[in-house]
Order: sequence, then C-alpha cells, then structure tokens
Amino acid sequence: MISPQPWTGLQVSKHHYARELAALGHHVFFVNPPGGSDRVRLSPSDHPAITLVDHPRMPLARAKYRARWLFIAAARSRARALARAIGPFDLLWDFDNARQFADHRPFRAPLSILHVVDMLDPGDIMHRGADLILGVDASLIAEIALSPAPRHVVGHGLSPLFAAAARSRLASPRTRVADAPVIIGFIGNLAQPAMDRARVAALVAAHPACCFRFIGPVAGETPEIRAWADRLIAQPNVEMAGLLTGDALIAATGDVDIWLLPYDVARDRNRGVNSHKLLEYFALGGEVVSSPIAAQADAPGIFMAPRDDPDAIAGQLDAAIAAVREGRDTGARARADLALANSYRANLDRIAAYLKDSTT
Repeated sequence: MISPQPWTGLQVSKHHYARELAALGHHVFFVNPPGGSDRVRLSPSDHPAITLVDHPRMPLARAKYRARWLFIAAARSRARALARAIGPFDLLWDFDNARQFADHRPFRAPLSILHVVDMLDPGDIMHRGADLILGVDASLIAEIALSPAPRHVVGHGLSPLFAAAARSRLASPRTRVADAPVIIGFIGNLAQPAMDRARVAALVAAHPACCFRFIGPVAGETPEIRAWADRLIAQPNVEMAGLLTGDALIAATGDVDIWLLPYDVARDRNRGVNSHKLLEYFALGGEVVSSPIAAQADAPGIFMAPRDDPDAIAGQLDAAIAAVREGRDTGARARADLALANSYRANLDRIAAYLKDSTT
C-alpha cells in the first residue's frame, strides 16, 4: 500500500483500509512517503499484521516536472528496490496522488489499484498500468488516460471509531435539555487551506447565544491564520478542544447539536466534490450544516448552501438552530444509517468485487 501520508500521525483513508485488511487476516506492507530513511527499511507498526516500509528521498525529485522521463526512470528503479525488500506480494494499492510511481509494472504485482482520493495535478493523465482505477468521485478520474482498466467510484469510508459511535447513539439516542444553549461543532485542522475563515468568524459573531466547539489543531498555519485563530479563541462563545483522538474525540462530541463544515469551494483542492467529514458528522448524530459538497448534497435533512450562493450557509445554520430548539426530526437516524452503509469494511467488499470482475 503506497501512501502519501506517513503511518504515524493523522489517520486517514489509507490507514483505515490497512487496518481493515489486517483485521481480515491479510498482511499489509504500508509504504511511507519517501525521505524517512537512508535506505529501504522494514519495521513493525503498532499492528502485528502491518509492516512499515521506509525509503530515502526519491532520486531526481527536482526533475519530476522538468524532465519527467528521468524521474519516471528513477522511480522505476526505486519500485524494484521496494519490491525486492518486501518480497512477493499479491496486490499493489497506490493512493499516492503525488505520482511518485507513475508506472506500476516494475513492482511486478499480480494486481494493482490506482486509488484517487484527491484531485490530480493538471495534465496528470497517467494510469500507471493499473488493473483497476478507483476514485472518490467520478470527476477525479475522468481525465486519466484511457486504458483497459475498469473505473469505479468508491466514496469515502467511515472509520470503525465513528461506526461504533453511530451504532451506540442509534441504540441509545441522546435526550437534549430543551433550554440548553445550542452547541455547534467542527472537527478538523483549522489551518487547512479550504477552511472558510471569514464566514466562520461571521457565524460565531452572529450567534453569541450558541457555543462553537472546535475539535482539532491549528497545524501548519501562516501568520494570518494564526491571527485568525487567536481572534476566534478570544470569543466568549468559542471552545477550543484541540487535537483529540480515539475515545476522547468521541466523548467531546456527545452534546453537540449541530455539525458545521465551512469550506470555501474556491480554495478547496477538490472543489467540493466529496467529504469524509460529512460521513463522520452523520455518524455522530445531530444536525449538519455544510458548504456545497456534491456527493452528500442529497443526504436526508442536510442543511447545505448551494454552490452558486455560499453566503446561504448563514441561513442554513439559522434553520438548523431552529430545528434543534423546536426538537424537530430532520432525519438524523437516516443520516447515521447512510454513514454506516459506507464503512471502510463495506467499501472493501465493493473493491474486492471490482477486482474480481477486472480479472475475469
């Protein structure tokens, strides 16, 4: 499994797929991004069935765009070195949108998958010799060069942590105190490029009687973003929970009434086509207010601003607050069921069926 994110750190789709495969009895070799070692090196992870693979910085990295053929040749050599260190394996699963390995063939894997979870760079049309091409949205794989490999859309998955929370909350629904302040939550990095900071600040200022709880770090910020975060923290109706994981994260979500996804589509690398965060919000219960995200636009009861009117998110938040205060049922159970139907385990079953079809 080739990942653009290291094993240690924020757990995203690659990590969840690796853990699900390991739980099913497979052994996963998780290839970290280049630069983490002075040689190709295998080491244990925190899971006995997942081995980490580190390797040096890619040779000729600066030639990646200026002399692409040279970089591809060097990457083929690295692919062969990785394959020798790992030994025979059955499937190559490439999540790396950074295109470190534009050609899968040197790995000599019986089967390979190219899995696109973020928009590729303009002009990146190579299919890398994959037997199966997957994308979390059709638009992300539309420009990849034609090949015999079948293409399928497999949306983002729901991690076991959030799936367990969904099942627990469906079994024992929360009883809300009618006159309690409305709590509006957000989970994620507040410094991420897509964050619509101006509208977040305006929403906080417009709702002084509501509590805004931000769960996540301010990681990789610029001075401008740091100043924005400091102003946000200073507001009396803002709670900053910081980075939380595991049970602590789920515990901090228990009394949240409304979940907020405030992205600026113009700054979003993926232009608002899909979001794993919305699945997590659906799983946690409560109302969901979102900037335009195409894949979940038809989710039951979602309060979503239209693409041509991003300012409408303010009105959508007002409508969600009214629904909470009136105790109206907007379909929280249906949203949780939707999230559970898209677990990583369910996605694995879909992908296995696609792989089987591609080889028969």
